[in-house]
Amino acid sequence: MIAQNLYEGIELGSEGSVGLITYMRTDSTRVSDAALGEVRDFIGKQYGEQYLPEKAIHYRSKKDAQDAHEAIRPTEVARTPDSLAQYLKPEELKLYRLIWQRFVASQMMPAVVRSNND
Repeated sequence: MIAQNLYEGIELGSEGSVGLITYMRTDSTRVSDAALGEVRDFIGKQYGEQYLPEKAIHYRSKKDAQDAHEAIRPTEVARTPDSLAQYLKPEELKLYRLIWQRFVASQMMPAVVRSNND
């Protein structure tokens, strides 16, 4: 129900009702070229080029995945969770933050973790 609200639209002041996530009843990993370009541009500007892989990352779908829709993602990556906090209920914000962070992280360089053995 919470995801459905984010998909159908949330009132964003003067912008009116805006759908914040793509269709959520999918198991597809496919992301449009436009969305990949948008998130890569965002990562480069927000976090720096060192966090951006040379090419966009594409994930393989399961053999039996229903690929009619794109992967679940924010409709516009520039709408950060913090920028929407005033418009969303706490549970909507938690879910939106999870979707937004996972989408952005999916196009960033892998984490470099230091262990005690290093």
